[in-house]
Order: sequence, then C-alpha cells, then structure tokens
Amino acid sequence: MLKESIDMLTQILQGEVAPATGCTEPVAVAYSTATAREQVGGELVSLEVWVDPGLYKNGLRVGIPGIRERGLDVAAALGITAGHKEKKLRVIDHIKEEDLQKAKELIQQGKVKIRVKDGLTRLYIETVLTTEQGKVRVLTIDKHLNIICIDQGDKYESFSPESYKTDEEAARPSIQSFDLEDILMYARKVPLKNIAFLEEGIKMNRAIAKEGSTIKKGLGQVFRKIIKTGSMENDVISYAQILCSQAAEARMGGSRLPVMSCAGSGNHGITVFLTNVAVAEKFGSSKEKLLRALALSALITAYIKSYTGTLSAMCGCGVAAGIGASAGVVYQLDGNIKDIFGAMLNMVGSISGLICDGGKEGCAYKLALASGWAIQAALLAVNGAVIHDDNGILAGDFKNLFANLGYVCKEGMIYTNKTILEVMQA
Repeated sequence: MLKESIDMLTQILQGEVAPATGCTEPVAVAYSTATAREQVGGELVSLEVWVDPGLYKNGLRVGIPGIRERGLDVAAALGITAGHKEKKLRVIDHIKEEDLQKAKELIQQGKVKIRVKDGLTRLYIETVLTTEQGKVRVLTIDKHLNIICIDQGDKYESFSPESYKTDEEAARPSIQSFDLEDILMYARKVPLKNIAFLEEGIKMNRAIAKEGSTIKKGLGQVFRKIIKTGSMENDVISYAQILCSQAAEARMGGSRLPVMSCAGSGNHGITVFLTNVAVAEKFGSSKEKLLRALALSALITAYIKSYTGTLSAMCGCGVAAGIGASAGVVYQLDGNIKDIFGAMLNMVGSISGLICDGGKEGCAYKLALASGWAIQAALLAVNGAVIHDDNGILAGDFKNLFANLGYVCKEGMIYTNKTILEVMQA
C-alpha cells in the first residue's frame, strides 16, 4: 500500500478517535459557549443557543459528568462557568461545586435559552453570547468541535446551515475516497507505531466498564446474575454485551471517567473498542491483531458516518459502530474481505432502523444489542450465512450499501426524528 494512503488513513483515524468525557452533544454545546466566552469579557447579559433537532434530542435527558443535573441549558451554562476550550471533548470534565452553582444561577435568572432549529439534518450549534462589554456569535456545523466562524458585534450575516458547504464536502469527505479493500489493506499493513495510540482507548473504555459493573441492578450485574442461573451462556457474545452495557450505563449516568470516542461519539467508541476487546480476550488474539482490528473497525465506522451524518434518527451504535465492530471481529477470526462484507450485510439487513431516542442510561441496552449481534453477524458470515445483497436496502458493493443506508437515515427519516422528539417532549 502506498505510503501516501497509509499516512492519509492514519490522519483520518487519529481525527476520528479521541478522548471524551460525557455525552458529546452537551459537551459540544459547552465547547461552543466556552469558545464564545473567551471572546468577550464582562458580566453575562444573555446566552442563546440554537441547535439541530438531533443534537437537542441527544442532550435532553443525558447525564453530565460528575453532577446530578441534566440538560443542554446546564451544559451551556457550564461552558461559561467551568469550560476550558483547550480540553476539547473534555471541556467540562472537572466541574467544581461553585461552577455548578454559578451555572444554576444563570439559568434561574433566565439568562440561558436553548432553542431548536427545525428541519436540519446535520449537526448545528449557533451560540449568541451578550455581555455588558459586547456580543459574539459562534457557529459549529457537522462535527462536534467544528467551529466554522466567530463573529464579533451586533452585525453579522444570516446563515443557512443546509446550504452551507464545507471545504471538505466540496471535495467529498476524504474517507469516502477509499474503498473496503483500501481500509482492510491499511489495517494489515500500517506500521504499529501509527496505531499504538489505540491502546489508550482500550484502557479508558475498560476502566469505565469496570466502574459500570458497580451500578446496583445495572445491566452488567443483572447479566451476570442471569448467567449464573444457566439461562444465558457465559460466552464471547454475553461478555461483549456486559462490557459495552456497563461502560455505556456509567457514561450516560454522568461518570467523570473519559472514554475513547469514535466518529464523534463516546458510545460508538465503547462499541468499537469493547466488542473487539471481548473477542480478543475470549479467543486469545495478540495485541497486534487487536490493534489492527480496532483500526479497521474505527475507520469503517467513520466511513459509515460520512454517509449517515453525525446524528440521525437511527442509533449509530447499531448502524455504524456495530457494523464497524463486526468487521473487526471477522478480522480477528481470520476471515477474508468477502466475510467482512458479509458481516456488514448481516448487520444492515437486520438491525438498521433501530431508532435513536436520545442519550440516556437506556442506551446501554442498545449497545448490548449492537455488540452482541456484531459478533453473531461476524460468526455467521465466516460460516457462510449471509443475507443476500438484493434484500431491501442492501447493495452488492461497499459504497452503495452505505450510500443507501445514509439516504434512509437522513432524507428518509426527517419526520421520524421530529416525531421521536415530539414524543420525548410530551
């Protein structure tokens, strides 16, 4: 494989896999407001934050690290009182009691407003901060930390999120210039030093899974209880489900521990890393094989998300990270490229359509489903059982399979997303 391709895919991988503390949607809002606060001094007069429906849905009921309070208004206020922009996805990972009290005061005084910009199918945050000394607007689009402009003063141009084209979009997302053969070849050939940073993700995500094991009547504890009764097998599938669900339950409940995220999502990172870790431990994969499997899984997850969008009406742990994880499992089982694609067909042909109804502790159940089925889909594929590619929305090639999935996720489910949010707000 050409060095240029290896370097480019390494750059993409390093950009898509990063540490994060807390659910990345409220964190993205805090990052935006912390950025705005850096631009202007003086006492806060008002803080108005516009977000897309998907981001609003994900941040509505999810825990914030280290505190009991929930909601995007709290996250926005904490960006002002406790935010450290240089920490990126860990912008509010060390909240002090006085920071929280100041944030709550801003909300009680009616200075913080969260509003939804209807009809958007892409991630969007518009922060308008006004103080006694001035006014600033900060715009974020497509990715959680992708601030595209900072406008000072009262006069700034109106902005149309749906018509905006990033430089990257104009040239197509770079991950889409590669095919499955390229990504698999990368996983096989990349120098280990290029992907050694993935080891930190294994440690991080295992640590939060351990914390999740202590949750009374949590999913991990109950899984283990069921296994002891003999009603459920103590196998690689249940082990992956236990690890992933414990980590997600702790994270969504407000754990202060960071996770290694993937494609902008901590739960995606948990699914990708801990599904592969479970297989490696149960089947005795070497550290090198595990790291290469993780690189493959993470890049495929990023590839899928380039079509489905950062947020959608479908659960990304099922239709992106779970699919990426299934590829890594096949890699660890010494399957070939046909088997990898077969596992993807099995995943898309079965659990696509799993809805995303926001971030919350219940996501642990969806991660259990995604991780367990990722392993089963992989095992089926390497043993010759694959859904035929003429079924439903499937396709016979890598690109069209996920272009189809992306079309259903985005254009096809705009009203589904709206309906989900209406039910959640009822």
